[in-house]
Amino acid sequence: MLKIYRVGVDLDITSKEFYIKLLDNVMLKVSRERTVTGDRVLELRPNLVYDTKNTIITNINQLAKTLNREPSHFARFLLKETGRAGSVTDDKLIIQGKMTSEETKRLLDLYIKEFVRCPVCNGIDTRIISQKRFRFLICDTCGAKSPVRRI
Repeated sequence: MLKIYRVGVDLDITSKEFYIKLLDNVMLKVSRERTVTGDRVLELRPNLVYDTKNTIITNINQLAKTLNREPSHFARFLLKETGRAGSVTDDKLIIQGKMTSEETKRLLDLYIKEFVRCPVCNGIDTRIISQKRFRFLICDTCGAKSPVRRI
């Protein structure tokens, strides 16, 4: 018969009491880990620089990489939604006209909702693939395949 000795505790491994305490410890650790990790949160902070009449997002590549998207796709979305002209050079998106940080935040949220988040499981581990003339959002977490619009 095996016994476990801890500070002030003497339990028999084969007993039901030991098994219940062991399960309680495991459940406590699992529930603690779940509350700590929770859903992953994307923290996107676009660096906005204002030129005379232009708005420059200086970290477009880093934002697109965080979202697991091509910088050109992300930039095209921003330009189409704002209705402004612009161009991508190096790691910068130059947009003609002034964009407020609130407008940029709203557009980022819209892009994430439409082109990043899985509509089935709300996961962010997704990718966009093209099949024939259609584009689909494929979730790497749950395997869902949802159509997305072209930009």
